[in-house]
Amino acid sequence: MDPVTIATAIAATRALVKGASGVKDIAQGLDQLFHAQSEQVKKETKKKKGAPTSRMQQVIGIRSGDQDFDDDTSMGTVAAEVLEQKQLDLNLAALRKEVDTKWGIGTWSAIEKERAERIKKKKEIKKQRIEAARQKAEEQAAFYKKILTEILKMATVILFAGAMVWFIWWAATTDVNINIR
Repeated sequence: MDPVTIATAIAATRALVKGASGVKDIAQGLDQLFHAQSEQVKKETKKKKGAPTSRMQQVIGIRSGDQDFDDDTSMGTVAAEVLEQKQLDLNLAALRKEVDTKWGIGTWSAIEKERAERIKKKKEIKKQRIEAARQKAEEQAAFYKKILTEILKMATVILFAGAMVWFIWWAATTDVNINIR
């Protein structure tokens, strides 16, 4: 998600806030906004080199005469990132103010706190599921090992019993003179 997507999500949520009668009316807009923010964080770690990431970066690069978009230390890249982040922060602050104005001071903080708690809970549940799956796999491995051990024991007993029956049959049907002197 680029800064334009975040700005669009902020603008859409602000429009929803103006006409909303309850927080539930703006839930989807907030969801899109938070999703865009988390995607932006992920994208920052995987920056694409070679082309300007935004129109602002392109304009600043042209005006400053520094059009090296591959370099993350170039004037255009640094200025564009700082200015885009400041613009997003301003838009987010305006949205925060509108939500707090409409539903009371602290509403935005409560929303952020609840979201953080839910994200934490979701991570814990995921961790528990992974642990449960690992434990189940260990239990299954132990179970199958025990089954294999018992099958091998049973095969050994059957093989030994078969050898004894064969020997008794062989001894009974074979005419062997044993002369003991």
